Amino acid sequence: MLRKMFFLIFALIATAASAQNIVYDQTNQNGVRTVVCSGLNAGVSNSIDAYITLSGFKYNSTVRYSISVSIGSLAETDIPQNSSMIITLANGKEIECPTVIGGPSVLQSIDVQLSDVYQNFRRFAYYNIKAKDLKKIQKSSIVQIDIQLYPSDYSVSFNDNQLGNLLSANYGLLKETLE
Repeated sequence: MLRKMFFLIFALIATAASAQNIVYDQTNQNGVRTVVCSGLNAGVSNSIDAYITLSGFKYNSTVRYSISVSIGSLAETDIPQNSSMIITLANGKEIECPTVIGGPSVLQSIDVQLSDVYQNFRRFAYYNIKAKDLKKIQKSSIVQIDIQLYPSDYSVSFNDNQLGNLLSANYGLLKETLE
């Protein structure tokens, strides 16, 4: 009896902990389920700060992943259509993630509310990333990201694998949530 009670309490705690990592989970009128995980502020570079997280989209049985990037409200920059994010791994390989068709938007015009991110960040874009590339990130740490912006780009280096660990954990959570 005590053993069953322990497992029940553990399952409830694990469910609550994983739910805290999801900040948005809605299905629109077209049947597309959007799930956005909590993320991290990657830091200030060239007077631009960027908040990065992973999102998942499911329509019928198809699941796609995107890296969501919000640019700080104080930055006088725009995310151009057809721009891309370049992720450099510790093994020297690069992963190019193009913006999703439809491109970037002003954060207030989308239906994803990310609490303090919604208030402190202005520009928003989804960058496509394939599941196989997320698996590469799990095997090799992220050392740098570069995002094409106008008029100046955003580039930040990581001493540890903080972003890679976040994306890997979010990938596991999204995979479990969307399947």
